[in-house]
Amino acid sequence: MASIRDLKRQISSVRNQSRVFSALQTVSAVKFRKAESRVKKARPYAENVDEMMREVAAKSTSKAPMMAGRGEVRRVAVASLTSDRGLCGSFNSQVLRRTMRLRQEKDSDALQVASGRKSVSFFRFRGVEVSEEFTGHTDSPSYEDAREIGRKLTQLFEDEEVDEVYLVYNRFESALTQRPFVKKLLPIADEGSDDGDDSQNEDSGPDVPFEFISSAEEILGKLVPRYVETMLWQALLESATGEHGARMTAMKSATDNTNELADTLTLKMNKARQAQITQELLEIVGGAEALASS
Repeated sequence: MASIRDLKRQISSVRNQSRVFSALQTVSAVKFRKAESRVKKARPYAENVDEMMREVAAKSTSKAPMMAGRGEVRRVAVASLTSDRGLCGSFNSQVLRRTMRLRQEKDSDALQVASGRKSVSFFRFRGVEVSEEFTGHTDSPSYEDAREIGRKLTQLFEDEEVDEVYLVYNRFESALTQRPFVKKLLPIADEGSDDGDDSQNEDSGPDVPFEFISSAEEILGKLVPRYVETMLWQALLESATGEHGARMTAMKSATDNTNELADTLTLKMNKARQAQITQELLEIVGGAEALASS
């Protein structure tokens, strides 16, 4: 049985941990509110850009690979967005599990791009070669970060190193819920198939074709990279908001657990102190009786 001194030391340690967790929860709450505001403002624009590009891809007669794709898919690229820091529950693990499942579905030799130190260390530990790694921005991403990642992914496709590009990240729903999401970035011709609108696109495509001033290749050559950057920008915002929400929730649970543990240890210490006092009283009474009988 632990001594009273040991219990006091444990209680002090647990109380200190509780204060640290509470401070982290407060910091994460402030960051979460700012990130939530950013992601909600950016969503309408990103959704409109996504819808526009799907419509262009469905109705355009351009044979550009980034729009129509290539005949044979030999290799795919998978870009995973995680955080740089931990203490956020299952936020990173669910993205990484979804990434590994996607790699098995598509190609075990898929080219891997990692954003966030947690994904970099994960793939290195499992012997997965990381083609490109981007770190230091997940806490508060900027559009330049999205542009840097987008340029690399677009370059991989244009150089024919890969024939498809997928993005895996946590889509923010609430502070308690972040769901892993897979989005096909390139090519974008069949992206709308998940919505069940293929028949509508096929019917309206030939009837209302797009007319491109200058050449379609020239316009799409600028439009598609901007689309990729926008989708990455929105994904980074979703991931950052989910990270702060997950960390805030995890730190609240940790604070509650440490407070509960401190209360349990305090009760245990009081019982030990009471038992010690009782034992001392019994020893005094026993000594007094021994003196009286002598």
